[in-house]
Amino acid sequence: MLKQIFLFILVIFINFSATSQEHVKKIEELLEANVNSAKPFNGSILVAQKGKVIYRGAYGLSDLNAKQPNSINSKYFIGSVTKLFTAVAILQLVEQKKISLSDYLSKWLPEINGSEKITIHHLLTHQSGLMRDSHQDYDAEVSYKERLFSIKNDSLRFKPGEKESYSSVGFYALTYILESVSEMSFEDYFEKYIFFPANMKNTGVKKTKNQDIQGLSAGIGLITDKNGVSDIGPAKYFDSYSFAGGGSLYSTIDDMWSFFNALEKGKLVSYNTVRMMKLKWPVKYENKKTKRYHSYGWEIYDYSNNERPFLMIAFAGKIYGYKSMIRYYENDDIVVIALCNSRYSERSLLGHAIRRILLDKEYKLPEAAPKTIPVNRYMKKHLGIYDFPGKKNFAEIKMIDGKFTLTSHGDKPVYLYPSNENTFHAKSIPLKITFEPTTKKKTQKLEFNFNEEMVDTLNRKKL
Repeated sequence: MLKQIFLFILVIFINFSATSQEHVKKIEELLEANVNSAKPFNGSILVAQKGKVIYRGAYGLSDLNAKQPNSINSKYFIGSVTKLFTAVAILQLVEQKKISLSDYLSKWLPEINGSEKITIHHLLTHQSGLMRDSHQDYDAEVSYKERLFSIKNDSLRFKPGEKESYSSVGFYALTYILESVSEMSFEDYFEKYIFFPANMKNTGVKKTKNQDIQGLSAGIGLITDKNGVSDIGPAKYFDSYSFAGGGSLYSTIDDMWSFFNALEKGKLVSYNTVRMMKLKWPVKYENKKTKRYHSYGWEIYDYSNNERPFLMIAFAGKIYGYKSMIRYYENDDIVVIALCNSRYSERSLLGHAIRRILLDKEYKLPEAAPKTIPVNRYMKKHLGIYDFPGKKNFAEIKMIDGKFTLTSHGDKPVYLYPSNENTFHAKSIPLKITFEPTTKKKTQKLEFNFNEEMVDTLNRKKL
């Protein structure tokens, strides 16, 4: 009898192992296809199911100039995912009864217009009515307090609690509260009360412009080259420290996994608070077009139907040359963490496809990026100015240093790369230009296709 039970368990284990290996193979196939797509994944990714990591991988370059590859230990700025850490810190203070969710912002920042109407609950759930961003550019070298006080005289966009609208400024205010109540800098508080108990050894803040962070992958973004043309290159510098609790942190996929586990297992806040972080907090005027709700740190996506509940607990970030994502498909017990050092990386659809793989459902591989061919003499007939129908805008096709460029809508020119003699694609934006074949000396028409959302037929401008 014992022998039969052992054989039964062995068969189950073998079948589970084979299934797991097949899932990993499909995930790798998906990622390879993504790397070769028009939105190539460039970064590190971790996938876990039922509490266990089943896949970790890294793709692309950590530095465009040095041509060094990313690794699973690479560090990336996580942008707005930092807000999740700030929310945890604030909730720790709430549990310690040092502050209350019903406390008004005016208790700490009375100089901010409307602060007597805004509670900590409103700030955490993006119901404050404060501006989305400060009045400074992202690359401005200012303190987070300067960013916060830049909006102090602005009117609230709506009455707190009536609507929900994303606000980084609200998390600068939460950072101010955190520092005021704890009497610690936000980074020291994170280190002592979040990073240490969560065993996060490779997460932190870049404090100065020239600070060298070992293992940090360099961001890939949109640059203007020597010809004044927009192109893919090293991302613009930004002062990450000035985003404080709204977007200052860098991390690794393993550290983010450690953070998620520490949070879920009640090591950072109580289980009751963990559950409260996933509630859909009501507003008076709910946006019924979206299934997204802001909770305490998390964004809740409710795709439930009559057949089964389906909640996606997630947060994502994006800043010059970096993207981040942490997703927890709660009902399926699947976690996907993706940290990228390219503004062009696809992470959202990637997460959905990985979930479908693990649930043995159909999924789509992304289309391969169009191949390019050298520019030839025939293509020069396309050069010229083309008018948008019924609009004052035009598209100008020029050649600079042997490359085709397009200028339209008052934007900087972008490079176009031919996949055949009549079809060109931009790499820096989702743009496809198709010239109408003709026997005339000059091409007379082109199709302007921006991301399948704006498609127009343009005629050559009559001089």
